[in-house]
Amino acid sequence: MQKGGVGKSTTSINTAGALNARGHDVLVVDADPQGGATLKMGLREEYRSGEFALFDVLSDMGDLTYDDLDQLIIDSAEFDIVPSHLKNFNLEKYLYSEAGGHESLRKAVDRLDTDYDFIVIDSPPNLGPLSDGALIAAENVLFPSHPNTIARDSLEILFEEIDTIEAKFDQYSITTLGAVLNEVPSQGNVAREVEEWFFETFGEDHVFDVPERDVVEHAIEYRTSIFEYDPEDAGYPWDDGPQQDVIAAYDRIADHLEQYQ
Repeated sequence: MQKGGVGKSTTSINTAGALNARGHDVLVVDADPQGGATLKMGLREEYRSGEFALFDVLSDMGDLTYDDLDQLIIDSAEFDIVPSHLKNFNLEKYLYSEAGGHESLRKAVDRLDTDYDFIVIDSPPNLGPLSDGALIAAENVLFPSHPNTIARDSLEILFEEIDTIEAKFDQYSITTLGAVLNEVPSQGNVAREVEEWFFETFGEDHVFDVPERDVVEHAIEYRTSIFEYDPEDAGYPWDDGPQQDVIAAYDRIADHLEQYQ
């Protein structure tokens, strides 16, 4: 979504965690120069002062090539990650002017030496060559959003962008897998109305509600997905019940994605 604060990075992290919990090898690519997924996973040093970045792989101004994306991967017990980097704020202007810039992430991902069952790409909160490149690389998209009225306009703009991409790059077909509604309150007329609109737009089986729970932020503080979070160790023993609610929500998403694998 071309809007910040709707839970894109949190959705990416917890979707990756859900897929890992089902036995899949997962890579998260943080294509957002703001580095939400990177910072939430505790990779501050890599974000600020890592030797190489997506800028080096995707830009002809960088020190690496499309063949070198593996060099950016950081292994972890839960899932691997290509972290973001401050350098990547310079990446979009280069991709605008480079021939094939919108397809550069796709080319780099296709040349990975490591095989993954799923690659989750966290895109930036604006329309441009990085977000377009994430759509082209994945060819499948989940829309994270809050259940508010702004979501409708944002989503319609994004649908238009996808149509534009498919018209310009007719070899790619981008599949809309569904929408993830984050921080859904237990009550509220506006949230219910927006949810109904999402049901009509995507189909009820393709809309996934993630309840409004403090445990989501507590897991991020713990530097894991909700699936690896240990409430007792983190000092929030009362999180156990809410944790199971959120896990159930992301399990639905993982089950849905497995059908498209």
